Amino acid sequence: MKQFLLLALSAVLLLGTGCASKRYAKKGMKFEQAGLWEMAADAYMHSLAAKRDNVDAIIGLKRSGQRVLDERSLKVIKAYEDNDLKQCVYTFIDAEKFQTQASALGVELSISSMATEYFNDAKPKYVEKIYAEAQTLLDADKFQQSEALLSEVKMLQPDYGNVQDMLKVSKCEPLYREAKGYMDAGLYRKAFANLNKIIGEFNTYKDSRDLRDEALQKALITISITDFKPVSGATPELAKSLQVSVVGKLNALDNPFIKVIDAASTDRIIEEQRHSITTGSELEVGKLLAAKALLAGEVSVLQYSQGKLNKKEKRGYLREDTKVKDPATGKEKVTVDYKKVIYFVYYQRNEGAISLKYQLTSTESGAVMVSDMVRSSHSDEISYATFDGPSAKLVPGFWERIDAPSPKDVISDTPHEVKALQELLKARRNIVSASTLMTNAIEDVAKRTAKKINQYNPEQ
Repeated sequence: MKQFLLLALSAVLLLGTGCASKRYAKKGMKFEQAGLWEMAADAYMHSLAAKRDNVDAIIGLKRSGQRVLDERSLKVIKAYEDNDLKQCVYTFIDAEKFQTQASALGVELSISSMATEYFNDAKPKYVEKIYAEAQTLLDADKFQQSEALLSEVKMLQPDYGNVQDMLKVSKCEPLYREAKGYMDAGLYRKAFANLNKIIGEFNTYKDSRDLRDEALQKALITISITDFKPVSGATPELAKSLQVSVVGKLNALDNPFIKVIDAASTDRIIEEQRHSITTGSELEVGKLLAAKALLAGEVSVLQYSQGKLNKKEKRGYLREDTKVKDPATGKEKVTVDYKKVIYFVYYQRNEGAISLKYQLTSTESGAVMVSDMVRSSHSDEISYATFDGPSAKLVPGFWERIDAPSPKDVISDTPHEVKALQELLKARRNIVSASTLMTNAIEDVAKRTAKKINQYNPEQ
């Protein structure tokens, strides 16, 4: 069966490509009749791409394609005679590309021998000309214009002269000079970006590596983290858990300018700061301990509730459909009976919410770099029904006495109400614990805290 399906699918695909091939071939013929050789050749190429053995398309491409190459050959010759070296070179290159495309489809076309001869003479002259222009521009520090010409030389003749080295200078020198200016202006992140671009593309240029390392060192914000303080219902364990999560998120940042240092260094910073205050000494803590920023935080529990599973008795009906034959007509009809039953509805809600008030402070100047209060709340609830019987027949409603009818009895046997009860019977019964919700809240707060610190840029 599978083999048959594959064969059928293959037949459909072949039929589809065959139709497309014929359609393009017909377009090609119409273009030819109108003398639109370029468009005709393009249509024939599409036809052969869909079906390589389309004879009409092969013949059509051979005919129209050769006309295209003849016209391009004439353009090459005219450009050469007009001393337009660039036009001569690029028209010939386009002709060669067209010839290669046709050859890949099984159709061999030819370029005029005179056009080829003129191209072979024009190309080295043109390359020499633009190479000299690029050299002049480079000497005049016109790097962008020089790069454009050198890229063209490299494309036409990759090993010509010192094109590789000159191209490197034209690309790197403006970035390098700009980086040096950034360094002098104290814009170390921008300097790093320029130098990193140079190294990424060319590996080395002048003292780019040493300069990049210096820029990184000066732009780097090393962060020491003090123990987060638990307040408003938070426990030391919870505060520590959030602190660890924040550290993890900061360490995971793809940011070369942010680095968290260990807790031991944090304790030393605090002790040195206390000592400097007591003695009145001027202590550059950041330079001494390589800690440029101190992150402190207060953790509050806004909500932590492991809800109780509430159970409520509900009164409903069990619907019984019975088919009976009408003795008078002999036709079947359905009689519906309702039996009073009891089922139960359960409800539970858990919540976990936490906040972090934090501040990132410069240990060198005392300035506040980043501060915020981040809150996150997570909750989950379940609501479901159970019935000790055939639940598919359960119908909602109300009854006053199970053993006797009452005017207050109500049977809610509408599609909407029955559907709602059936969804309760099939509903999820496992609830996410409050501790898991709190863990999720911690994760969210840590992620958002790290994101804001990551966005801090002293150069903006």
